[in-house]
Amino acid sequence: MKHLTTAILIFLTMFAKGQDIKVLQEVNSGDSVQVGTAIIYGNFIQRLGFSSGGFPQDIRLINIDTQEVLTFRVKPTFKSAKENTFIYFIKPGNYAILNYWWTQSKWYGGKMFTEPIFRGIDATDDFEQKVKSGQIKTDELKPFYITIKENSLNYVGTWHFDKGLVSFSDDKLQFDDLVKSKFQKLDFSNAITTLPR
Repeated sequence: MKHLTTAILIFLTMFAKGQDIKVLQEVNSGDSVQVGTAIIYGNFIQRLGFSSGGFPQDIRLINIDTQEVLTFRVKPTFKSAKENTFIYFIKPGNYAILNYWWTQSKWYGGKMFTEPIFRGIDATDDFEQKVKSGQIKTDELKPFYITIKENSLNYVGTWHFDKGLVSFSDDKLQFDDLVKSKFQKLDFSNAITTLPR
């Protein structure tokens, strides 16, 4: 089953251009965990910093059980901060990180990228060609997984997307101190640490 899931992820990452994508709802300061759903939150370190030119950046997830593709904003429009907080409502389930969508500012506007995300693979340089040529074997492509439980608050870590090889770290204690004053109805001390693995 895991090989089938990986094959589906590879197909969606590389070739699917027209699937429906659901946008996750951002959590507001007075919100709490709603019955039957969950919340994810964390910190995102973007690829470009100031050269992002104020363009937004998004992460896409796929629900492994339903094949539903979800997206959420990890860098807001018109912000050039290297690090940005994100906090969203999400349905419980098993997810894989599908891709990172970002735009590099150019003198003529911007150049858009949809970068697949796999463990131990730098997909920033000719990824599709490397897979087609066999330089990267499809059985080497292992996605990052996240499992979200019902009625839960989930710290998903600091997402290091500033380099081609992405990674995730646990900075929960320091990060919770930064967000708890804004989201007073959420008990961050009881949040589950659920780093992508």
